[in-house]
Amino acid sequence: MKGHLTDLQRQKQINTRLKNENARLREEVKRIPALEAEIVTLKQDLEKAFLLIEELQRMVFGKGQKKKDKDKDASNSAETSQRKKANRNASSYRRETPKEEDITEEVHRDFSACPHCQQKLTRLKQLEFFTEDILPPAEWFKVLKRVTRKWIVTGYCANCKKRVNSVEIPKQKVSLGENIRQLIVFQSTVQQLSYSQIIDFAEGILHLKLSQGEIVNSLESQSVKLKSAYLTIQEHIRTAQAVHLDETGYPTISGDQGNFAWVAANTKTEDIIYSIGQSRGKGNIPKMLGENFSGIGITDDYGAYKNIFNPGKHALCWAHPHRKLRDLQNSETLEKNKQLHCQKVFTRFSSLYEKVRAVNAQFFRKELREKAVLKLSKVFDECISPHPDDPQKLKQIKTRLGQQKDCYFVCLLIPGIPPDNNKAERSLRHLVIKRKKSFGCKTQKGADTLSVLYSVVMSLWRKSKRDFFGAYGQALEPLVGGQ
Repeated sequence: MKGHLTDLQRQKQINTRLKNENARLREEVKRIPALEAEIVTLKQDLEKAFLLIEELQRMVFGKGQKKKDKDKDASNSAETSQRKKANRNASSYRRETPKEEDITEEVHRDFSACPHCQQKLTRLKQLEFFTEDILPPAEWFKVLKRVTRKWIVTGYCANCKKRVNSVEIPKQKVSLGENIRQLIVFQSTVQQLSYSQIIDFAEGILHLKLSQGEIVNSLESQSVKLKSAYLTIQEHIRTAQAVHLDETGYPTISGDQGNFAWVAANTKTEDIIYSIGQSRGKGNIPKMLGENFSGIGITDDYGAYKNIFNPGKHALCWAHPHRKLRDLQNSETLEKNKQLHCQKVFTRFSSLYEKVRAVNAQFFRKELREKAVLKLSKVFDECISPHPDDPQKLKQIKTRLGQQKDCYFVCLLIPGIPPDNNKAERSLRHLVIKRKKSFGCKTQKGADTLSVLYSVVMSLWRKSKRDFFGAYGQALEPLVGGQ
């Protein structure tokens, strides 16, 4: 009897345990939707993290290519080069014949007898050729360097009871002249050289010793003399129909304003203005364009540009979302179905961008442009419509595009507005190379000096490279004449 009761008790214990297990499993089943939602969230966060790591890798190490991508690019490049070769004639590969005023010397090679049998030659023909070269670099300093000894006579005036002189006596016994100061500005801005590179060039080629202090003094003095030209360029920017705007990092070690550089470029002319050593806030835009700027601003979708321009006068760059979608379609961190979907979105948007550029290049007729915008706007909506396979980053891109849709079609509704912000980016690229060589500015004063120099020098350089120093001298004239 006791054994039977023991078995019964054991059976009850098993039943109780199974009931508890069943209850626990039921509770876990109820939690499955919450767990699935948590898994989805974790996957999205992981996808976002992988994409962020991928972007950082591109920023730090550059954009690497797989072998198949390289082969594809190589084949495309070969096809492109074949098309270009087909459109070029043989003379386009040869150097242009120098103009008569460019010829500095002539050499005649007389030839009247056969070098083999000494027979006198008949029907002589003279052939003309040219050699373009420079003086031997080892002799440059003999031509380029000038050392002028100055004798300044002073005398004592009994009436004034002081010693007087006809011209101002320099503070230093040996000083740098105006021409070498202009060359220092040219090397620091156009050639993007660091102080050490300028010093090496001066000593190695010109046999002229420079110190960093003399370079700083030259740059500062030249910026003061170019202030009038800088203000003129600034006025041209502020009264322009449209300007390109962009910003980039530019460290200023002891600056109190910030570590960014801004640029504003006129769409119609080569006028460019830089503002270096600033913050990344939107307050820098009114400083550059003025408080009452009424033109059109062409920018990327950085938030600082929002609500800065008058209604209907903010044009957004198509190239920026195009690059974002291109990078996303090439991401190796996405699932296969999402990557294929991103490729389709990019292809569709790329085709739309191509059509926008084609319409923008046509002669402006308002009614035709408005029809084109209505048609392209529908394609735009299709590109940004939500899709189940959209990764989180693509959702963000689409949302951003939808919020600022009208700004992307300003380039088609107003004549003379390009569909991209490439001019500002090219203007900043030159400064970025300078940053990589010199690592930024040491002081805020140096950043302000570089802002003036870069604005004037790069504006003049883009207008005419051959006439640059002549134009530079004219930009100095208003202040030089008044000294």
